[in-house]
Amino acid sequence: MAIHTARDGVGAMHMKSRKVCIYWKQGRCNRNPCRFVHGDLATADLRASYVYRAPQTQSQALPGGLRRKTLSPPEEDRAVKRSKSTQVTSAAVSQKSRNNCQKIESAQKPEASLLVTTTTVERSEDKACCQEWMSGSCGRGDSCQFLHSWSRGDGFSLLARLEGHVGKPVSGIGLPSGSDKLYTASSDGKVCAWDCHSGLISGAVNVSDQIGCLISDEEWVFVGFPNGVKAWNFKSEVYYDLTGSSGQVNALEVGLDALYAGDEDGGISVWKGFTDHQIANRFQYATPLRGHASAVTCLRASINGELRRLYSGSKDGTIKEWDLNTGECIQTLKAHDDDVTSVICWDQYLVSCSLDKKVKFWGRIEGDSSEIILLYTHEEGHAALTLGGVNDSDGKPILFCSWSDNSVGLYELPSLKERGRIYAEKEVRAIRAGQGGLFFTGDASGVVSVWKLAEKLCS
Repeated sequence: MAIHTARDGVGAMHMKSRKVCIYWKQGRCNRNPCRFVHGDLATADLRASYVYRAPQTQSQALPGGLRRKTLSPPEEDRAVKRSKSTQVTSAAVSQKSRNNCQKIESAQKPEASLLVTTTTVERSEDKACCQEWMSGSCGRGDSCQFLHSWSRGDGFSLLARLEGHVGKPVSGIGLPSGSDKLYTASSDGKVCAWDCHSGLISGAVNVSDQIGCLISDEEWVFVGFPNGVKAWNFKSEVYYDLTGSSGQVNALEVGLDALYAGDEDGGISVWKGFTDHQIANRFQYATPLRGHASAVTCLRASINGELRRLYSGSKDGTIKEWDLNTGECIQTLKAHDDDVTSVICWDQYLVSCSLDKKVKFWGRIEGDSSEIILLYTHEEGHAALTLGGVNDSDGKPILFCSWSDNSVGLYELPSLKERGRIYAEKEVRAIRAGQGGLFFTGDASGVVSVWKLAEKLCS
């Protein structure tokens, strides 16, 4: 079964829950019990609504191949430290602020606060991977106290290590539809095309600039570099050099009929019309989206019926929600205390991670559909770098998260139970899902690793 990315179709975020008591919010409810939700019951009410649903069709798949299932909180009986945050920060949205994104700021709203669970997982029991073995110089064999393997855990295995970007970080991995090629890019300025059958490089292009990111959508491959984007159509063999960005492009996304690029100056460049075969200029530069105070690091589109959104993360620690129909900023989340490094959509939820060592799950509450709130925070003591995911054979989503200790954790959703861990010589900055249980990781040493879920687990 094909693994879908955010550009293949995603779901809007919404939740079903009981209504919050308006009299309690005003501080004058004297009913006990009250049939409406008070703040101290809100968390329990949300958790009660987190149940599994049957998998949806492929057309409703979410970024990274995560199917439409509803979030459930992590298991209560896991041996972890737990703490509770006191308030949820959310965006105060008004008609006036919608017309000026820079005026939208998150504000604490004590009268509508929720208790948010934070789980800190200690991984001191992990057996570290042998650094000498990674470099091929460990002579201790079975007597070595460290792990001699690129992974631990059952249900997945390493198929190949592709070494086409020697010593330079892999910045993107793409799998165009209908192609038998895997495309990878690195900060060495080179794009490699790998033959999926032989595992050998079938072609390479040197763009002579540092590549910040690479994505694929249908028959297109897009590459971000300083002050612009390069676009290749492998079917028609046409090439476009897109200008208009300011500084290094570190994030790319496709939403509706537009290409979005996250710029170093905090703006988001927009090119429209690239899917229209009837027009001569298929990439028309449009009005950029502005509002971030620092570089845009990640982008994710979410399209479900009339609800069409773009989410952008930045080095300023915020996540902004944009209306793809109008280009307006809907709200700004003060999401993290450091750079936001990745955002993905899972079912009606938004998942983000950051250098502040946190992975956060966000959602909405019925009755206040404009407001995104924080639901859950997961920590492991290391900076979180990038997110991805696949589905197992039962349709259960598996979340990938790479950490600054050169590992990638595989977690079952919604429980966040760890299924296994992948190790690399250096930090993994690129993760991409493929078909038939395949997935790919690219690390800062320039190696692209090809992995496969076991047949009983892959989708």
